[in-house]
Amino acid sequence: MARRALLARRRARRRKGQRGFTLLELVISVALLSTIMVLMYQSLGQTIETRNMVYDELQGPKVANAILAQIFKDFRYIYYGGLQGESGFRGKAVKMAGMDADRVAFITARRTRTVGTEDDGRRTDDDRESPLTEVGYACRPHPRHSQWLELWRREDYFVDSKPTEGGFYSLVYDKIRNFRLRFFPIPEEATEKQGLEEWDSATKKGLPYAILLKIEFDVNEPLEGETYEPDDIDPIHRILLLRAGYSVEWGGSAPAAPGTGPGMR
Repeated sequence: MARRALLARRRARRRKGQRGFTLLELVISVALLSTIMVLMYQSLGQTIETRNMVYDELQGPKVANAILAQIFKDFRYIYYGGLQGESGFRGKAVKMAGMDADRVAFITARRTRTVGTEDDGRRTDDDRESPLTEVGYACRPHPRHSQWLELWRREDYFVDSKPTEGGFYSLVYDKIRNFRLRFFPIPEEATEKQGLEEWDSATKKGLPYAILLKIEFDVNEPLEGETYEPDDIDPIHRILLLRAGYSVEWGGSAPAAPGTGPGMR
């Protein structure tokens, strides 16, 4: 009898030890787990947001330096003189969807970047060293986002009678908000403090004394449903001081007259 009672107590203790969670315990466990997941999600979201902010702050100057370095290199070696009709420089104010999308075209003594990209039957091995290059900058509408423009660089190593037209285009940057140029004559002749919106050397008979460049751009693609405000970012302003002319060696020991030599037609 005593043995049966002992076995019964052992079975009862075994059943009690194998008992599962109660409903209240499960509810508390799920609540704690949900709280932990929410806290982890918030922490992860804040970390990603902070990372994006740091990335934007670091990438912004890199993008600006890359764009400006390209433009400055072309303007640094700007060439003017001896061209038919004094047509070596043209700047024009353009608006696209309410955004500044100005254009400029000129000639530079910087080495060409696109020689040999297309075989049109005119180019020979001797043409691969071009002393002068037609260069320009122009904007186009962005194919997907209406709040942006694309900035393109035009280049034509074959300087001809229309130095501000033709050539090959390569994309510089595709998240431009505004690209504005203002042209200033020499201070003694300046009548507009804000500069001129357009400049044509065929009528001005020379280059502008300086160019004020204003550029606004973004780094990241917009999030779904996100809209940009005009004051979201600060514009970048740069002043380009131009030389009135540039001397170029034309394949010999002494420079020939500007506008006469290899690569001109």
